[in-house]
Amino acid sequence: MTAEHLQKVRADFENSPFWNFIGLRLKELKEGYVLLALPIQKEFINVRNSVHGGIYASVMDTAMGMAGRSLGYDEVATLHLNIHYLKSVMDGTVYSEAEIIHQNRSTVLIEGRLMNEDGELIGHCTGTFKLSKGEKG
Repeated sequence: MTAEHLQKVRADFENSPFWNFIGLRLKELKEGYVLLALPIQKEFINVRNSVHGGIYASVMDTAMGMAGRSLGYDEVATLHLNIHYLKSVMDGTVYSEAEIIHQNRSTVLIEGRLMNEDGELIGHCTGTFKLSKGEKG
């Protein structure tokens, strides 16, 4: 993977409206691996006074999509997510990491993990992502 492609992936995500709306921060990006940080905002809190599960899903999906793009593809699309919500969080910062499990010609299987500030696993996800044809570079 070229450094130029990884820089393009970084720029594409960091310039997206969703990324900026939610407040994501990139901590690490390399081929097949991503680590993101998300400071908890009061707008993320649900009626149970904890972060809404949709935030968990969004952050893990974003990290996993970015990991898929890091393989050299310009576009990936989420086909399927399987999410396990393990523990609630109310404040601080959460960290989402994504790592490639398996790749074939047209799809990639990625594992996503969400941790609290103490490093405890609070969410786990696997996802299948479609890789765009002819975009490998």
